[in-house]
Order: sequence, then C-alpha cells, then structure tokens
Amino acid sequence: MQRSVPKQVLDWLGTDPSYRDAAQRVDTLLRLEAALQRAAPELGLAVVAIEGDTLTVATRSSGAAAKCRQLEPSLLVALQGTSLQVNRIRFRPQRSIRPPPAPAWTPRHIPESALAAFEAIGTPSGPGKRALTPLQQALARLVRRHRRGAK
Repeated sequence: MQRSVPKQVLDWLGTDPSYRDAAQRVDTLLRLEAALQRAAPELGLAVVAIEGDTLTVATRSSGAAAKCRQLEPSLLVALQGTSLQVNRIRFRPQRSIRPPPAPAWTPRHIPESALAAFEAIGTPSGPGKRALTPLQQALARLVRRHRRGAK
C-alpha cells in the first residue's frame, strides 16, 4: 500500500475561512505595531487588540501610558498610512509578574598576583592530596572563570 503525501499545513489552513480571517487580523495588527514603532521606537509599544476604531496598546508602565496619552494625536497621525481607520488609542500598562531581568554579570579585573594566590589556595595540598574543601572549589572556579574570560 502506497502512503499518500500530506498536504502542506499552510495550504490546508488556507482553505479554512476562519484561519484566513485570523491571519488577516494578525497582519493588520502587525502593520499597526510597525507604524507605531517607526513613529516612537523609544516607547516600546505593543499592539494588543483593535475594536471598531479603537486601538488597544500595551505600554511598559503606567508612567509610559501617561506619556503616550499626551502623544496620542501624533501617534494617530502616524497610523493614518495604514489601511484601518483608527480614531482612538487606549494605552494599557503591561502587568507582569516576572521581576525585571538581573543586570548582566561583568567580571571585575583581578590582578594576576591575586589569581596566583587564589590558585595556590584552591589546589589540593597536604599528605595524600585530600579532597578540596568547598572554599577551595569556589576559588578554583573563580580562577578558571577569570582566566578563561581574559583570553
């Protein structure tokens, strides 16, 4: 028995009218978001929805939403080039339960003499070369990380 080759997923979805409507809606929202990004990239606006002639946009904070309300007339002018008639923009602060990202770790410069001393402490010593203590393990990792980052 010969297996039939399945149709491409997009071709299959393209025949469904509800999918085509949803895809057109997403394309419209992406065009609106791109127009807002060109008009005011520093605001970091994200289009959430459109209902009638009202566009709902997410902002980074309530302070950013207040600033955007002041800029609404100029943002409406920027949206005039899109195919949709938008007469009002509703700004909603994004509510996030995630904490802000931690700043990236940047290694501090440790002089080579200090690294050599840490390396001496972090190597096994004594009779029988006993296992490293947690402090010695931490110092060995510190030396490896700093020497690897310096290259």
